[in-house]
Amino acid sequence: MLADSDMALVRQLPLFANLPKEFLGNILEGSVPRDVSKGMVLFHRDDPADCFYIVLYGWVKVFRETADGDEAVLGVFTRGEILAEAATFLDQGYPASAQVAEDARVLPVLGSVFRSHIRSKPEIALNMLASMSKHLHGFVVDVEQLKTSSATQRVVEFLLKLCSVDEGSAVVVLPYDKTLISRRLGMQPESLSRILAKLRKQGVRTEQNRVVISDVRALHEYCQIDPMEVHASIGC
Repeated sequence: MLADSDMALVRQLPLFANLPKEFLGNILEGSVPRDVSKGMVLFHRDDPADCFYIVLYGWVKVFRETADGDEAVLGVFTRGEILAEAATFLDQGYPASAQVAEDARVLPVLGSVFRSHIRSKPEIALNMLASMSKHLHGFVVDVEQLKTSSATQRVVEFLLKLCSVDEGSAVVVLPYDKTLISRRLGMQPESLSRILAKLRKQGVRTEQNRVVISDVRALHEYCQIDPMEVHASIGC
């Protein structure tokens, strides 16, 4: 059973924007929220894409295995984000795998039910385009960051996105483990450790899963990152 706060979240998603309450209820018929533990696999690459997932809380990573057995992390999704809707819409296999990065609660939505309602409510197709465009924009931002930013800049920007202030001191709680953070930022875990150690001179101190920043504004200036650009990219 969906909590009222979760249903309010679902209604705000681009995929379901402006749909009548009754119609949304029909789409979600048979969808039951699932509590999933860290490490659990939601789906493997090439599995039949019979449903997509709305993340209600927690973190889920989407990845593909590389030729040398490592992981290329394509995205890390959290509350209010959807994964695999495009694959479900196309009625094909999942193009990547998804694994729970931190304990999560997800809402699977059956692809067959969703596709059947598109025929009777064409505006859902427009919503699908909006949702997919948001994902595409996120991928473009990620690729641009990997191509144009140094490893240190990527780490600093990641930390600044988690800050609730643009100046003064801040304490950032890392949302998931450092191994996943490093893969998400396109580097090896040891590279992340070296960068965090180097940032101590800039007033950045790591304490297990917390990062203490003594001067947020100075950290912005250190890597010449505009605070408005950082906050504008959150959620991409």
